[in-house]
Amino acid sequence: MSDVPEVDLPLDAVDWSSWPKPPDALRARLLAETTKLVRRRARRRRLPLAAGWGLAYAAGIATAWLGWPREKPPAAPNEPLVAATTQVAVSEAPRESPTEDLSMLSPEELRGRVAGAPRPEQIRLLRLAGDRYLFGAADVESALDCYRQVIELTPQGDLAKRESDDSWLLAELKSSAAGSEGRLAAE
Repeated sequence: MSDVPEVDLPLDAVDWSSWPKPPDALRARLLAETTKLVRRRARRRRLPLAAGWGLAYAAGIATAWLGWPREKPPAAPNEPLVAATTQVAVSEAPRESPTEDLSMLSPEELRGRVAGAPRPEQIRLLRLAGDRYLFGAADVESALDCYRQVIELTPQGDLAKRESDDSWLLAELKSSAAGSEGRLAAE
């Protein structure tokens, strides 16, 4: 059926059954060596593939590690910075009731206490709430609202006075309010 003529090989004509069988120890040793050689060649073929998979996995881990966001530095404390206080000798004056510790109150709680307080206390509470909004929460809009109320409650003569613990925003609002009042009085 095929075009290639069949060639009789000389080994095909040999009757191998007449030959003696090799010893079992030789057959076992030859089988073990051959098996070891075949397995070693298979491992050599699989080793580059396994190394490639390992490198790809390591590259993925390294990429994820490099892309992971780093820890941010701790945020500034929620407490506003307070200027150093100095003791000043004061003449005997009627003492006010001891002031509460307001350092643990949130700006919203401070604004809630404004309604029933006397005017100087309202100004103090609103300034403190504005400072907490500005420096603690970085909420300029709420701080501006508190400072606007401070400007409305402060007598006109006190607007020109700058206090050492005024925030930059309150100082600018005071100078702006004092300047606009001066212009209105001149007209």
